[in-house]
Amino acid sequence: MSVNMFFFQKSDIIIKIGDLMKNKEKVFLILIIVILLYILYIITDGFNNNLFLNCLILASILILVIYTIGLILMNENKNNFMVQDKLFKSLIKNSNTIYILFNSKNNKILYLSDNVESVLGISCKEKSIEDITYKIFNTPIIKSELDNWDKTNDYVSQLLKYDNPKYNYQMWIRIKIFPYKEKKEEYFIIEIYDATKEHDRQHLLVKQATDIKARESQLNQITASSYDVEMNVNIINNTYDLKYFKKDNLYFGDEKRGNYTEGLKTILNYINENDRELVYSNFSINNLKENFSKYELDSKVIRYRLGNNIKNNIWLESTIFFIYSKQNNRVSILTKNVTENAESIREQNIMLQNALNDARMADKAKTALISTISHDIRVPLTNIMGISDSLLKENIIQDIKEDIKIINLSSNEMLEIIDGLIDVSKLNKKNIKKEECEYNLLKLFKDLEKNTKDYALNKDISVSLNLDNNLPVIVFGDKKRIKEILTKIINNSLKYTDEGEININVRGEKKDANVNLIIEISDTGKGMDENKLNEIINTKDNTTGIGLVKSLIKLLDGKLEIESKLDEYTKVTISVVQKIVEDNKIRELISNNKKTLEFSLKGKNILIVDDNKLNLKVTSKLLKPFDVDVTLLESGQECIEHLKEQNVYDLILMDIMMPGIDGIETLKQLKSIENFNTPVVALTADVIEGQKEKYLSSGFDDYLSKPIDKVELSRVLKKFLKDH
Repeated sequence: MSVNMFFFQKSDIIIKIGDLMKNKEKVFLILIIVILLYILYIITDGFNNNLFLNCLILASILILVIYTIGLILMNENKNNFMVQDKLFKSLIKNSNTIYILFNSKNNKILYLSDNVESVLGISCKEKSIEDITYKIFNTPIIKSELDNWDKTNDYVSQLLKYDNPKYNYQMWIRIKIFPYKEKKEEYFIIEIYDATKEHDRQHLLVKQATDIKARESQLNQITASSYDVEMNVNIINNTYDLKYFKKDNLYFGDEKRGNYTEGLKTILNYINENDRELVYSNFSINNLKENFSKYELDSKVIRYRLGNNIKNNIWLESTIFFIYSKQNNRVSILTKNVTENAESIREQNIMLQNALNDARMADKAKTALISTISHDIRVPLTNIMGISDSLLKENIIQDIKEDIKIINLSSNEMLEIIDGLIDVSKLNKKNIKKEECEYNLLKLFKDLEKNTKDYALNKDISVSLNLDNNLPVIVFGDKKRIKEILTKIINNSLKYTDEGEININVRGEKKDANVNLIIEISDTGKGMDENKLNEIINTKDNTTGIGLVKSLIKLLDGKLEIESKLDEYTKVTISVVQKIVEDNKIRELISNNKKTLEFSLKGKNILIVDDNKLNLKVTSKLLKPFDVDVTLLESGQECIEHLKEQNVYDLILMDIMMPGIDGIETLKQLKSIENFNTPVVALTADVIEGQKEKYLSSGFDDYLSKPIDKVELSRVLKKFLKDH
């Protein structure tokens, strides 16, 4: 009320200042007259030095100066009041409260704030304002309170319904009336604001309170029907109240109340002795208090048995609810009979455990089978690929050489099938990982081109490879996966294309130290309609075909796109980022591989240990181009005895799976020989996930898988023998 009245008192002062300012023209006129007189005075030599006239003129000038200073000060006050007045009106206009100054004697509105339309939806010029004011003062409760106002209360307040005509909805407005008297005049300062939210909150609280009572009643009914026993524990005074919802099963004796600690001792006598510790540790007063002290107030559920007859156990389930309150912390323990459920769950758990054990055994059997297949197939493949590679270097008849090429090509294909089988096993276990290394991009794609052309010999298909000349030569990435992905895509093209062409286009987008390889494989085969294409793209089978390709591309953080049109074409595009090792521009043809893969190690001695004589022969042939001296041994025991007498080798290649003493045990005994420091490389056909790490952790210096890859063999020889 004081703020409003300050506004109106302030306005009166402004009006008085304004009245005073209206006389300033007269003052200036007088000043001009005085100045003219003073000029005349000087011209006439001071009125002949008349002292009276001199004093009169000087006094007039002094009065004028004082008045001018007062005028400036009053003008500044006026400006300050005008600024405050403008600020006050701005605050009122942007608030949600309407202010009305009402003369109670003549029933007239003296002041009305400018925000009427924004709050009530009506214009301040409309007659509706008078109607609202009339309604306010004729509301029975407000009229009664104003008539009986004893001047001790600050204001009268009332909540009224109001239909907003602008927004066409019903709102609630809060009316506050501040009676005010000044001399003989009586005023009412009226505040009106939108109280719809306030009303809704009050209404909601009442509704919620009603709902809470209804839900509490419903909860009590559910509790009584769901549980058999209720025990309420008062944590503060250590008392309890035990009551039964169903009187036919008195699990803990008669209904009781009293000291909780003593009552719990009695209850424990009814519980199976094997479960008493469990119940006591959860139900004890100290444990319940500790839960509150640590604010561990989530409900707890425990299961236990009644009685000591194991054959006829009754299973109970108790749920402990912690009810936190500033006045009185308490615990409610609800208990029900779950004997049938417990037995059923126990039987289900046994069945699930048995099924889990069977699944684990089946998984182990599958892994063992894959490992065995991989090993048993890789061993003869090692021999086939090794012998065929050696024969291709010999001067033999061209027809025979072509046949050997086919044998070698088929062996490589069979090896890729085995690797794919192992990858499927890894994918199913979700533990497949990247196997990154440095590799030659040009060689990778030239090999793919050669293999594709060899397979396309029996069909009327042309194969072309187009490489971006700006591709780097040597990159770092998962060469094995990329080759597997591209081979599967190309094989599909070969399968569904009888004539026409297969194009392999490779380009690269370099960024910093990486290159994004974009590889397009297109064919003029049978193609697919839209439904078939969508079916293939959305397949969830990650073990075969495009599903496996998608899984492998996801492993490499790459992208896959497929376009196809029935009876016209299919184009598959993959993109994968690789690290750049050598950023020389790629060449059209492979440089002499022998310069990079084969080098002289004359004077170096290598010991090969393998129980398979054919494997020994093949491995020694692979080492022949390096001009090394090779010694062959057929067992771990023979190796140990030999090295005890003659330890002159620069490198040992040792098979793992040997009868008698295997490779791991052989290495262990070799390391016990004094001054033994020869590097030992594991040589095995077991390439299941984790085996390489196993062999390295067993003490082997490196790892070569069978069939032996010439690039990997070259790497190992460089690592341990070159420039040593």
